Amino acid sequence: MSFRRQRRLISSFVVKRILSASLCWWLLAPHPAQAKSKQGASARLELTKGPGTEQCVGEASLSRAVEVRLQRHAFRTDIPATLYVKIALARAGANWSASLTMRDGTGASLGQRSLVTEAHDCSALDDSLALVVALLVDSPPPPEVAAPSPPPSTDATPSIGAAPSAAASPDTDATRTASPEALPIRLPRDTPAPRQPWRLQLAVEASGAVGLLPGFAPGIELGFGAKAPTLPELRLFAGWYAQREQRRPEQDAGARFDLAYVGLEVCPLEYEFGVTGWFACAGQSVGRLHVSAFGFDENSTSDHLSYALLLRGGVQAALASHWAARVGIRAEVPLARGIFGYGTPEGGQQGLYQASPVAAVLDLGLVVRL
Repeated sequence: MSFRRQRRLISSFVVKRILSASLCWWLLAPHPAQAKSKQGASARLELTKGPGTEQCVGEASLSRAVEVRLQRHAFRTDIPATLYVKIALARAGANWSASLTMRDGTGASLGQRSLVTEAHDCSALDDSLALVVALLVDSPPPPEVAAPSPPPSTDATPSIGAAPSAAASPDTDATRTASPEALPIRLPRDTPAPRQPWRLQLAVEASGAVGLLPGFAPGIELGFGAKAPTLPELRLFAGWYAQREQRRPEQDAGARFDLAYVGLEVCPLEYEFGVTGWFACAGQSVGRLHVSAFGFDENSTSDHLSYALLLRGGVQAALASHWAARVGIRAEVPLARGIFGYGTPEGGQQGLYQASPVAAVLDLGLVVRL
């Protein structure tokens, strides 16, 4: 290969390397439009809270969260504002909502946005709300185009059968230029809520049992539940069933039974849809069964310890922000079932009562959220 041809190849290789480097520099270097500093822009944030949203995110906390995402000082007071963002937090039933209204520095409307969730706590809105506001502050939407009003008609008596003018039609392109409010962004119920507090509930319920005592036993039950944000609810309950009688056939003799109990259960399954939700629990109960005989030659009184495993399920419906109605049913399996009997004149024993292998309990009452 001649020296001239080798030099030509080297020169061609150098030129290609220079062109490649120049192209990469042009693609990676900030262009004038992209490198335009946003330090001259400033936004104003105004946040209002409706009833029931007092514990929701505050204006100062939201401003800091937005600026952390933008990595710049977006809400400045030393220069005129180029964007106004007004946020209204509201609570309606099980819904938390954040409605955003935007205007530019001249007061022209930039549209509306809204976030909605049915999460347990309004702090589920925090991260999404900060991200939406950051995106809007960084890239504000264009001003809305108002629909032009139709020109006044010059004909006071339009002819019968004449087609309506394009300006008077509600489906014209000019009318559709006015952008309506965007559909709300709905967040899932299980959206993480960083400031969600413990949930404490107190329940007062009327109950009725079949299989624990003779016949149908009415009673009353008190319950207290505590739920950490990421753990299932733990529920402590106590109750009492009214006295029931079991008599000997054709004789005025028998025994009276009443039962007082306490229990503990865990509720790992819980699901809410709107103002209504269902739950499922498993636990155990310990009770004192009091038995007193009557009508025999010798009447005795005794107390017996009862122990049972249980499964409970139910439905709860919100009546107000802190009140709910609940109905539930549970199955109890006693681990020890004593047989209560009496002696016969012949010297034998006759059974009087024994608890069922599986008992059913129905609960109906009110729940208050503390």
